[in-house]
Amino acid sequence: MKGVKHPELDNTDWLLEFHYLVDITGHLNQLNVKMQAGFTSNLLQSFKARFGEFRARTGLFKFITHPHECAVDKIDLTCIPGVSIGDFELEVADLKASDMWMSKFKSLNGELESLTRQRAELAREHKWTEMKNLQPEDQLIPKTWNELSVTYHTMQRVSIAVLTMFGSTYACEQSFSHMRNIKTNLRSRSTDGSLNACMKLNLTTYEPDYKAISKTMQHQKSH
Repeated sequence: MKGVKHPELDNTDWLLEFHYLVDITGHLNQLNVKMQAGFTSNLLQSFKARFGEFRARTGLFKFITHPHECAVDKIDLTCIPGVSIGDFELEVADLKASDMWMSKFKSLNGELESLTRQRAELAREHKWTEMKNLQPEDQLIPKTWNELSVTYHTMQRVSIAVLTMFGSTYACEQSFSHMRNIKTNLRSRSTDGSLNACMKLNLTTYEPDYKAISKTMQHQKSH
């Protein structure tokens, strides 16, 4: 209507990628809506299956933990805009030739395998509290990539794109839903401080140990 031309709309390859993106976004939107009501086993299993299909198609997820073992020709970078394939191939080749950087990723894989074994042993013994105290994988992986030299900036860009690709907005949407319920016309004396406190109470996963807290308090004695 405004007379603006979009040549991409005549490009079949671009349209195919656009349609694929719309499909993935549609699935993520459905997931966000369902997750606002809470996690369910069937929901997560279904999304895990679809996520596995995407992982198999691109070959990107093995690259995150095993860049020194990946075949560059089997990695599909078309889903990450602005990445030079030539620079990516050169950096991967340089990484594979560096014993220092290869040893870092081998060490990362060793730590991840150790964590997996520890979780399995603790789960078998039903030690859930100890399991929560283990270092999460999502801290180990970014730490290793952040330690890379700036000469591997293309690889770092790809890793960041993959690690944040499926970030969900359901938590943000949940917070807005809670805020609408808290901030109503019936609460005429609500302040920023009280609103902040109410939001924390609604969104936190922290569960206080009431028994332990009560033991530290002085009991009220009758007069």
